[in-house]
Amino acid sequence: MPKITVILPVYNTEKYIKEAVQSILDQTFTDFDVLIINDASTDNTLNILNEFSDSRIHIINNETNLKVVKTLNKGLDLAKGEFIARMDADDIAHPKRFEKQISFFEAHPNVEFCGTWVQNYGAEDSIMRAAYTHDSIKARMLFLNPIFHPSVMFKKKSFDRHNLRFDESFTNAEDFGMWAKAIDLVRFANVPEVLLKYRIHAENVSVLKSSNKTVLDEIHYRVYREFFKKIGVAFGDNDLILHRKLALVSLAKLNELELSKYLNWLRKLYDANNKSAYINKKSLNIVIISFHLYLIRKAGISFTTVRLLLKEWQRFKFSDFANYLSDRYSTKSKKIKSF
Repeated sequence: MPKITVILPVYNTEKYIKEAVQSILDQTFTDFDVLIINDASTDNTLNILNEFSDSRIHIINNETNLKVVKTLNKGLDLAKGEFIARMDADDIAHPKRFEKQISFFEAHPNVEFCGTWVQNYGAEDSIMRAAYTHDSIKARMLFLNPIFHPSVMFKKKSFDRHNLRFDESFTNAEDFGMWAKAIDLVRFANVPEVLLKYRIHAENVSVLKSSNKTVLDEIHYRVYREFFKKIGVAFGDNDLILHRKLALVSLAKLNELELSKYLNWLRKLYDANNKSAYINKKSLNIVIISFHLYLIRKAGISFTTVRLLLKEWQRFKFSDFANYLSDRYSTKSKKIKSF
């Protein structure tokens, strides 16, 4: 049995598949097999895959196009490795990705799931960092998905034990639906290193967010509803819309009334979580303070906006602000190298 099974779904990826597969075969950690599931491609993808002669590669051909969620679940059922690693057909893995993730698991035996930071390349060039402890990830997940799906590796037995599988009703955000369910069942982490290149190009589902906005909004509202119930906060449809806008950190300039609405909503989350302790209080307070500072930038500095902010900050302790600064510094100060 291999230590790792890589699940790689492919569909019409002739432009990029060779480079993606080669980056897996070039890993310094070699105890793995690669389960490539060809989802009835109609281009030259399968011919390119057949050019590889490595015995660790196993090609499964779907007779019909099952789409990504069913294909991923098929991979989970067929995988034999102790660990499952995900990979997409248009990305590139760092040569030491598997080595470093396995080392991370060995150093943190309570962790059952870990992603990594990634580097956007192609149409964009940027480093995508994310929270890297379980509590911080859970606090961030209340707003947006802090896990980069093609970078993840997890213990198969942990997911099998809880019967965790991707949900077709979360198509285009199946990972967020899965992680939101799993976060209460398994221990998460992110390795704070860039171990994957995430290709940005015209065909990316994630790049086409504008055309999928309604679908993605509804998926996030579903996740938010579950989180809000667990926190114990009362909410309505307007709260869901407000929360989504805040999470996307793409607000236009705010007037004082709008600022008050966002601050009041964050206060409701703070108060409810203080009672339920569903999310680690320290971690959620860091996130709330970061949103406070974002909202003030959007509203502009004035006597009224500063007064509103200081009123909210009376709820926090000095240690909350120290934790915020420590968290921000520890993330930003890490020297990140591209590859």
